[in-house]
Amino acid sequence: MRLVCLTGGIASGKTTVGRVFAEMGSHVENADELAKSLAATPQIRKALTEALGRSFYTPAGELKRLELAAYIFNHPEALQKVNSLIHPRVIAELEHRYEQIKDIHGCFVVETALAVETGYADTFEVVIAVAASRAERLRRLVDMEELSPDQAAARMAAQLPQEEIIKRADYILENDGSIEELEEKARALYEKLCKDE
Repeated sequence: MRLVCLTGGIASGKTTVGRVFAEMGSHVENADELAKSLAATPQIRKALTEALGRSFYTPAGELKRLELAAYIFNHPEALQKVNSLIHPRVIAELEHRYEQIKDIHGCFVVETALAVETGYADTFEVVIAVAASRAERLRRLVDMEELSPDQAAARMAAQLPQEEIIKRADYILENDGSIEELEEKARALYEKLCKDE
């Protein structure tokens, strides 16, 4: 099984490409979704509370994701703390899941925004970057995530510049067009990378 990293900045189109790969038969894991589920565990909840205080959890112990995101994307030191608590556990869980199915044919795809800056991209056989112009990514964040332009820009600024992600990629899928165009590019790349693996 080929181990594939699917990365790119926020609102670049990673999830669309991951969906296409999954529809075509790849096993796709979303690191952000896994991180959200791990953040709800007692162990992570305790560590986050110790690092950032109780204000990001409800009295019932549920993470206030929107409030936490708004805070950490405006406080780089808090973002670093959260990443250092959650990402090693995400990587360990992804490695465990890969080990369970690594002898099956096809691709094991991990969709993750932080692969390059954490060095995680270096553990993959293939790195795919999805890229879109800054203006297009801002528009998507404002339209789809209902963020203000300033909030969207802050989230983008908190990530590694897209140019650095592209430098590390083996394949780049440009995504300034329609969803259908991106899906077509993703299908073609799937055929190249995964069909006969």
